[in-house]
Amino acid sequence: MNLLKYVIIFSLFIFQTAPSQTFVDDVERVAIVVIDYCVDENGKQYNIKINQEKSTYKHDGWQQGCLEHFNNGVLRDPMNMVNKCWQSVYYFVNSKYKTYELPKAEREKCKDLHRGTFKYESPAYSETKIKRRKRKQIEKGGYGGKQIYNIEWLDDHIYTLKTVKMSLAKDKIKEGDIITVEIIELLDEDTYLYKAYSKDEETDTNVVYGLISRV
Repeated sequence: MNLLKYVIIFSLFIFQTAPSQTFVDDVERVAIVVIDYCVDENGKQYNIKINQEKSTYKHDGWQQGCLEHFNNGVLRDPMNMVNKCWQSVYYFVNSKYKTYELPKAEREKCKDLHRGTFKYESPAYSETKIKRRKRKQIEKGGYGGKQIYNIEWLDDHIYTLKTVKMSLAKDKIKEGDIITVEIIELLDEDTYLYKAYSKDEETDTNVVYGLISRV
């Protein structure tokens, strides 16, 4: 597949909002391409480059496709991002997880994950810590700042996060959004693969996959 085809595929995604995933067959579960960039005082992107240290998907064609897509994209709220540097993350997920569900026999095990302190296994969010209580989840650190959610468990393996407060000005528009998270695979008693999705009138449905572990 040549670079043009990669760019065409990525053009289907909505860069202005949340990142989306691409299904491939050459990753075990989830891999990412991370793009570092800065925003000047006029809201224009510059110093755009792939962060090879954080990127776990090393396919050169897809990496260049991500870079091309980002360069052609438009930031959603650039004036609340000025004079700072940020990152954008592209997700690559093994195709088998497109319709994968946690077996019913394993769902009760998820009760042990309803509370505690967790972390994202993704290098892009390695600085973020998750504190999960009975009705609230707080995430702090890294490019996301501080994020506060109300958490509600719909089933042993499915929960919703209602966005209560975002500390970064560029993310204020997300307050009130509801994210549904489904645990689709248990790697061990402390680590799970999740599928998170949100839907609204502007973005339709955005889906992100990732790994979370208990600290």
